[in-house]
Amino acid sequence: MMDQGPLGLGLIGCGAFGLFCLDAFSRMDEVRVVAAATAGKPGAREVCQTLGAAIFDDPNEVINHAEVDIVHVATPPAFHCETALRALSAGKHVLCEKPPALRVQDAEKMVQAARISASSVEPRAGRFLATSFVMRYNPITEAVRRIIDAGVLGRPLFVRAINCCSDGGLDAGHWFWDKEMSGGIFIEHAVHFFDLYAHWLGPGKVLSAQAESRQGTGQEDRVLCTVRHDTGTMVNHYHGFDQIAAMDRTAHRIVCEMGDIRVEGWIPMRLTVDAAVDDAGGETLSACLAQTPIEVIEDYRREDQEMLGRGRMRRVTKRIRLQYAPHDDKQAVYAESLRALLADQIAWARDQGHPRRITEDNGLKALVYAETAAKLAGKASGERKSQSRAAPAQREAP
Repeated sequence: MMDQGPLGLGLIGCGAFGLFCLDAFSRMDEVRVVAAATAGKPGAREVCQTLGAAIFDDPNEVINHAEVDIVHVATPPAFHCETALRALSAGKHVLCEKPPALRVQDAEKMVQAARISASSVEPRAGRFLATSFVMRYNPITEAVRRIIDAGVLGRPLFVRAINCCSDGGLDAGHWFWDKEMSGGIFIEHAVHFFDLYAHWLGPGKVLSAQAESRQGTGQEDRVLCTVRHDTGTMVNHYHGFDQIAAMDRTAHRIVCEMGDIRVEGWIPMRLTVDAAVDDAGGETLSACLAQTPIEVIEDYRREDQEMLGRGRMRRVTKRIRLQYAPHDDKQAVYAESLRALLADQIAWARDQGHPRRITEDNGLKALVYAETAAKLAGKASGERKSQSRAAPAQREAP
């Protein structure tokens, strides 16, 4: 078993988010901040120095630093694969921001490299490659998983995920709009949600997708797709970078046989359950939400307590609502989720019998959804253009 002392962390990519993560990780007993690279933005050098990081212009200096055990890759996505491969080759653990790569074939190379790296070190001290899917470590995310697994609401039938993001910090020249750098919205951003729904509902397949560009520009700012999970649950995703900062918002509505689960926030901050259940079902829901109080909306005790739904008679005594919001500071929840993610990976590095929430395969699987959706959207766009070009000739025909 490896040394139980703190592991040295090196950051590559000192944008605002990378620095936020560095600050969060600096507060962990399991981590010691060692080095950072590409700290050229105003204020970045000062933040890194305050947190104890030696600063380098060349990312290879961080990767090859003798005291760096974990390399956190927080560059634009186009550089994720190459940087992670170099770090794995140097025998380092890798925490990679999403997406792991722009193409599935490159993510496959990364997973294979991580497995080779893990097999080349002493037993029970492997090297991890984790994509930073922080939503898996959010308390509300886990509460949703408990409710679905408990089965008290029956099967999830349909989900609508609406993710309306601000583009206030994304000027026309930002790398986000360049698909060669970002991969586009499905790949750069939606991978988070593909992974989240796989966590909640199991594997699935993208059935259709489309993308829309901002009028008068080449900026693809809205994407939609439909995923059918193997359980039969249909999920409609909408992701748009089309809002002012004040209206940045995310909402999930999970329609089940016996009620709805609603989640608010890109970093989930509030969960509401509306359901018709019996007394035991209400107690189960409350337990899933840390004994959240039950609000009774309607009481059916004086009526027939069995109701027909989806071809089955179901025992119902009341319609209820539960609201669960364990925290009110979004940034604090975000930082704590990051720390929980990295602590989980470190626990596995020290003992590979530890079950991680995120393994090497999660980033790859989410990218399969994203790449499929991007290709389907591109095909749909091409077909629309072809139809548009053909339209004048059709109108002139007798």
